[in-house]
Amino acid sequence: MGEEFRYKIIIDPVHGDIGLSKLEIELIDTSTFQRLRRIKQLGFAYTVYPNARHSRFEHSLGVMHIMSRILESLLNKDKGAVSEDDYRKLRIAALLHDIGHYPYSHLMEKIDWDSTRKYISKKGQSEGTETSLPKEYPKHDKLGEIVITKRKNIKEKLEEHNIDPKDIAALVKGQHQSIPNLLNASLDVDRLDYLVRDSLNTGLPYGKVDLNYIVNNLELTDEKELVVRAKARSSIEHMLMGRYFMFNTVYMHKTVFAFEEVIRRIVLILWKKSKIYTSGEDIEEMARTDSEEFLAFDDGYLDKLIDKYANDSRDKRLAALCKAVKLRKPPKLVYEISELTLDNSRPSEKCTILRENWGTKVKEFAKDEKIKIPEERWIFRDIKGPEFEKLHPFMSLAEASEFKDIGAQEIRELVKVKERTGRITNLIEDEGSVLHYISRLKPTLCRIYVVGIDDVKADRIRAKIKKWLEPERSN
Repeated sequence: MGEEFRYKIIIDPVHGDIGLSKLEIELIDTSTFQRLRRIKQLGFAYTVYPNARHSRFEHSLGVMHIMSRILESLLNKDKGAVSEDDYRKLRIAALLHDIGHYPYSHLMEKIDWDSTRKYISKKGQSEGTETSLPKEYPKHDKLGEIVITKRKNIKEKLEEHNIDPKDIAALVKGQHQSIPNLLNASLDVDRLDYLVRDSLNTGLPYGKVDLNYIVNNLELTDEKELVVRAKARSSIEHMLMGRYFMFNTVYMHKTVFAFEEVIRRIVLILWKKSKIYTSGEDIEEMARTDSEEFLAFDDGYLDKLIDKYANDSRDKRLAALCKAVKLRKPPKLVYEISELTLDNSRPSEKCTILRENWGTKVKEFAKDEKIKIPEERWIFRDIKGPEFEKLHPFMSLAEASEFKDIGAQEIRELVKVKERTGRITNLIEDEGSVLHYISRLKPTLCRIYVVGIDDVKADRIRAKIKKWLEPERSN
């Protein structure tokens, strides 16, 4: 789109030169956007991959750059693909798509409040009367919408340049009625950047995708849907497979996941003590106002709490959890079930037994004279799939239809392939694609951790659990 987007150049290790407009520089220079420098892209992944300390700041710049490359590619094929006004708005939406992220990225917004009842005060206990569960913390895209449309230093910058903040918020959420959705799909600019960037910073090869070929083979349909030409099918398959392996190797690494579960326990205890935000409304109000409070809501916010309570003599359980994080002493993984089954198949017998009986069994283990580990130091998580999205490349359309909250919009966001004949199909429905078959596989991942034990105790616990779930192997 010319010199407007070469007002300033930033050098990026992933994409090289990234050009920026005057408005984009003004947005980046706001204290609200600079906050993203202090939020790690991969949360606690740095505890396993030491160089994985890159932030949401540089990721946001990369997403905007890829957005621009895709738009240029579309315009080269069709001069009327997007207007100049839409071009500017899509770049800004890409730049601001993560503006509402929490400390350590997704960690705090993924707390399962419904499972916290045994960790909060009950009526008749010494700690006080019955405590109701809090309203869930809002998702980061909800906070982003509030920041873009309400927070002055973002909202007013946009309005000064005749850009409606509501348009940008709608684009970030993939809900704009007239501008193409390039930010919320299985193939979108967000994922095209984070896969490559996370791969570079972890030192793993799985996220290295054929970015140039994918970008050059994208088109917009008459309905403004993004499709990829059939000849780039293999590049898309490689990207989606890479995403699957990055998920299993990085995002769900046993140690990374363990630390994040400990942090969630810490957050819940602090919530009970009213030492942290006690409701979603408080967080929304913080994001809405122009106070300094939101600017300090970064990784350092949690780090300070962990430092403060690591030596709390009044609550030894909280202190132990905080010390585990501070001193990099993750909970021990004492048992794991990892399965891939066909979508119509039942999980294994041991998986079913574990899911149905864990609540009773953990009480038994806690009282066992050879173990003596209090119930609150056990962590059990039943992870529903390889990704957090309800609809993803490894979920069949038939399975997706079983979810009440998945509708036409989610189906539209699947990767679509345009054949030479002009016919457009969903990639996972294409019998010539390996993903058509992989999508039938349903992943199961169950993990049991214990906080604050040594290797000897961990081995003893593993033997106990195996004797329970795998008696044939224990004999």
